[in-house]
Amino acid sequence: MKITKRKLTDATIRSLNPLDERKIYPADYPGLELWVNPGGKKTWYKQYRVKGKKSPERYRLGSYPKITIRDAEIRAKKIDNDLFLGLDPKEKEVTEIEKLTLGDALNKFYDEEFNEKSPYYSKATVQGMKSMVKCWIFRKSGDGDIQQRLSTVKDLQYIKLCKIKAKDVETLHKTISKRAPYVANRLVQYLRLFWNSFVKSKDNPFKIEARKLNTEKEYLDFLNPEELKRVFAMAFRRDKNTGRFLMSHYNKYRLSVVACAMISLMLATGRRTRGEIASLQWKNYLSGFKPSLKYERTKTSKKTGVTQFRIGKDAVKILQTVQRDKFNNPDSKFFFEPNDIRNGYIFPSKDYGKKIGKKRKGKTIYLVDVRKTWAKLLMLGGVERWLKLYSTRHTFASNHYIQNKDVKGGAKALGVTVGVFNKYSKILEDQVVEGIDNIEFEQEEQTDLIKEVK
Repeated sequence: MKITKRKLTDATIRSLNPLDERKIYPADYPGLELWVNPGGKKTWYKQYRVKGKKSPERYRLGSYPKITIRDAEIRAKKIDNDLFLGLDPKEKEVTEIEKLTLGDALNKFYDEEFNEKSPYYSKATVQGMKSMVKCWIFRKSGDGDIQQRLSTVKDLQYIKLCKIKAKDVETLHKTISKRAPYVANRLVQYLRLFWNSFVKSKDNPFKIEARKLNTEKEYLDFLNPEELKRVFAMAFRRDKNTGRFLMSHYNKYRLSVVACAMISLMLATGRRTRGEIASLQWKNYLSGFKPSLKYERTKTSKKTGVTQFRIGKDAVKILQTVQRDKFNNPDSKFFFEPNDIRNGYIFPSKDYGKKIGKKRKGKTIYLVDVRKTWAKLLMLGGVERWLKLYSTRHTFASNHYIQNKDVKGGAKALGVTVGVFNKYSKILEDQVVEGIDNIEFEQEEQTDLIKEVK
């Protein structure tokens, strides 16, 4: 974190560009600072000292340009006045926030901090929390069963934060659990995040003990190496002469070639369906000596910087086949006119840009079609059990480990930590036994050798 001295005006602030690291620009008013994050987010802070504490405190004033220089100076001066009167601004803020109802506080949280422009929360987190809160807290759901269940518990959105009790939250959690146990867990976790980030009071009623949460079963299934070969062979088939997709194969089994290409790439890369494959554009594909997929942001990546994943020869072959198939081929499902914006996408939908419902426009291929194709591919590949589409990610991780025994490399390929990769990569029982036997065998050999030496 670097402190840079520069005269702050509206013109200079607008000209500040995102850099590789966070920078702090002191303002003319004492203790007033402008923080510029690598993502470009500009936030005002007031640095101050509380009597009896050695280290200085910082109070967040708001973001630029919503909070102008003048507004920031007025707020900083108010903090100094409160300090003169012996009031800690953070404690004062908590007291004022606790007077709000849960509904008002959530809306204020959305407006000031918790939105897709925030550098602190991923898009998936924002969308996930808002959708659950809308249904179970604001009670905006057309589902009669949900409305019936919620009618039996307190309507927390109209209760002041200081009046919400842990028992009320536990009752709501139990009520939701009867309908959706995983959703119940996730909702209280989201609301705990909201309380810690926005309310900041020590007494968090949404902090439920782990033993009172619903037990969540870990998804374990994946395609073993033999199953993977069969399913991949059904999903990806190209004409050796033309280098295009072998349409006779897809027509014979009534398979969507676009959905099959998507699934093939998911199996070959381990990338997520919605955020990393369905919306993939040609600008994200870097061909050449080290072919890779480049993303500005992923579900688990940091909100600053670009994330890049190396891809193997199978993934390259799939992408090259898509390129070859659409080239000067009007019959291709990937073909669009030269000036069509859909040419920028690797897996575009025919409905891109068209109205497909209320306030909805088609963007990429419908995921429901991909799921149906996935179920059909499993059947054609001789896989009799049902697997989620998400198991493609587990399949990639598991088979990567089976072939390479490289946890760190697999974690890097998926873009996750080693611990998360271990959850993704499911090791077969016979492999575990084989590994144990190998260790015992080596020990026996060493014992015999010692006897011979003696």
